Amino acid sequence: MEFIKEEREDMKIEETFRVKHEDTEEQTDLMTLKEESQELNEKEDNVQHEKYDFMNEEKLFSCSHSEKTSRKRAQNTANRSYFTCQQCGKSFTEKSNLTVHMRIHSGEKPFTCSQCGKRFTYKQHLDDHIRIHTGEKPYTCQQCGKSFIQKGHLRDHMRTHSGEKPYTCNLCGKSFIRKSNLNKHMRIHTGEKPFICSQCGKSFTFKQHLDDHMRIHTGEKPFTCQQCGKSFTQKGNLMKHVKSHI
Repeated sequence: MEFIKEEREDMKIEETFRVKHEDTEEQTDLMTLKEESQELNEKEDNVQHEKYDFMNEEKLFSCSHSEKTSRKRAQNTANRSYFTCQQCGKSFTEKSNLTVHMRIHSGEKPFTCSQCGKRFTYKQHLDDHIRIHTGEKPYTCQQCGKSFIQKGHLRDHMRTHSGEKPYTCNLCGKSFIRKSNLNKHMRIHTGEKPFICSQCGKSFTFKQHLDDHMRIHTGEKPFTCQQCGKSFTQKGNLMKHVKSHI
């Protein structure tokens, strides 16, 4: 009986020791897990901190680089040589452009048409003019197929489709498709009459009016009525006459 009692006590002691040992191991595992978790958190904090530092350094580098670029650009602009026209004050970055510009003031026209002798200030103007003789019209409207000698003429023509009239008279508010039309219109307000008849000295606001007037002196009557054959010096007079047949 004593042997059985001792054996039971030994088993109880062993069980108690095993439970305590398991508790100790469990606590050790928990401590290890806690330490590993803490270590992992510290590593993550370090990574985030390093990432933050890197981002700040990158941002500082970007700002510094941008500031240096801006300063360099400003310095280049400040150091850039400008060639200024002594007559009107307009400046150019290249001397060759100033040389070409000076032709406006000097009236020099070094480019001459070999077919009609007309002279031009710029080579591009001569190239455009040559197409009058060759009949070449390289600029074509994609909407109606009409072709033009100059690119500027096509641009003006496109406004007839879009309805755009970007040139406006600041005196009466009337708008125009072409700047040249606005310039002509302004003569109505200024009273300028730059076209003068060489035979009688009469002045006109528009060249077309001078051309019509010259037929009085020449006797030319290019506008003819298709119904009765009567001719007129001006198209407007023909239009009035045609109404008499209606």
